[in-house]
Amino acid sequence: MTLTYFELKRFIKNPKNKICLAILVLFFLVLFGFNQLSVNQQFKTMTLASTTTNLQQTKQSVAAIKTQVASAPEDTMLAKQLILSQEQEKMLSEQLKALTADDLDRFATLAYEADLAALKSGDMAGSDDDQNRLNSSNYYLAVKAVGGKMGLMANDAADASFKTGSAILHWLSATTLLVLITVLISDVVSSDIESSQIRFYQLIGGRKFRQLVLKLLLPIGVVGVVTVLTFAGIYLISGLLNGFGTWHYPYSLSDGSIFSIWQLSLKSLGLFLVSLLFIGSLGQLLSLIFKKSLVVIGLIVVCLTGFLTLEREVWFQPFKKFIPFEYLGYGRLINDIKILPDHFLLIGVVYLAGLSLIFLSISAYLYHQYYYRKVGKL
Repeated sequence: MTLTYFELKRFIKNPKNKICLAILVLFFLVLFGFNQLSVNQQFKTMTLASTTTNLQQTKQSVAAIKTQVASAPEDTMLAKQLILSQEQEKMLSEQLKALTADDLDRFATLAYEADLAALKSGDMAGSDDDQNRLNSSNYYLAVKAVGGKMGLMANDAADASFKTGSAILHWLSATTLLVLITVLISDVVSSDIESSQIRFYQLIGGRKFRQLVLKLLLPIGVVGVVTVLTFAGIYLISGLLNGFGTWHYPYSLSDGSIFSIWQLSLKSLGLFLVSLLFIGSLGQLLSLIFKKSLVVIGLIVVCLTGFLTLEREVWFQPFKKFIPFEYLGYGRLINDIKILPDHFLLIGVVYLAGLSLIFLSISAYLYHQYYYRKVGKL
C-alpha cells in the first residue's frame, strides 16, 4: 500500500504529468464548447439555407408544371407530377417554418413523413436512396419509441445523455488524444532510468514484477478516472443547458443497425482502458530497450501518425484489420464495419490485451536483468 501511494504521488506531482492532465481535461472541454456553440449552429444555418433553396426551386418547378398542365389538360402524367410537386412544396414550407421556430422535432417528423411516402410509392425500390430512407425511418421510430426528441438528422440530439455518449464514442478515438495519452503514460520507466531513481528500488527489496505492474496500472487508472470525471462534468453542464434526456437514446451505425447510446458509451470506455493498457505496456517495453523518454514517445507517435496516414489509402484497407492501432478506439471501428470481421470489438480487446501481456512479460524480464547488470558494474 505504501508503494502504491508513493508511485501515485510521484506520478501526479510530476510537472509534465500535471500539464498533460490539464491539457486532457481542457481538450474535452474545448471540444464540448466548440460543438455546443459553433458546430450545431453552423449545421442549423446550412440546413436552413438548403431548405430555403429547395423550397424556392420547388415553387419554380410547380409554376412551370402548372403552365404545362394548362396547355395540355388531358396529360395525366403532368397532372400527377403537379400533385407530387405541390405536396413537396407544402412539406418544404412546413419544414422551413419548423426550422425558423427552432422546432427540430417537427422538422424531423416532416422528413420522416416524406421518406415514408417515398418508400410507399416504390419508385426507387432497391436503390441506395431507398435504403437510406428506410434506415432514416427506422431510426426515427427508434427515437420515438424511447420518448426522445429528434435533431436535424440521425445521430443528432441536444439531450445531455446523447451528447455525452456521442462524445465518448468519437473523442476517445481522436488522434490528438492518443498522442496525449502516449506522452502521459508511456515513459514512466524511462523517466526513472534517466533520473537514476530506478536504483533506489534496491532499498525496498529490489525491482519486482509488482512494481512494474504498478508503474503501468497507476497512470492508466489516473487517466481513466480523470477522463470519466471530465465526461461526468460535461454531462451535468449539458444537462443543465439542454436537459438530461435518456441514456436509451438510439444511435445508428453506418450499416443501419441501431444501439442505445449507453451501450456504445460503455463499449467505448472499455476499449479505451484496454487501449491505455496497450500504449502503456508498449511504452514500458520501449523504455527498457532505449531508456530515453523522448525516443519512446517519438516512436509510438510516429507509429500512430504513420498508421493514421496510411489508413486513408485504398491499397491499405485490406491490411488495417491486422494492425493493432486500428483497434485504439470504438469510434474508429464502427466506421470500418465493412472491412472488419464479425465480433470486431471482442477481437480488438483480445488482440490488444494479448499484445499487452506479451509486452509486459518481456518488460519484466528486461527490468530484472537491468537490475543485475547494474549491480555487476558496482
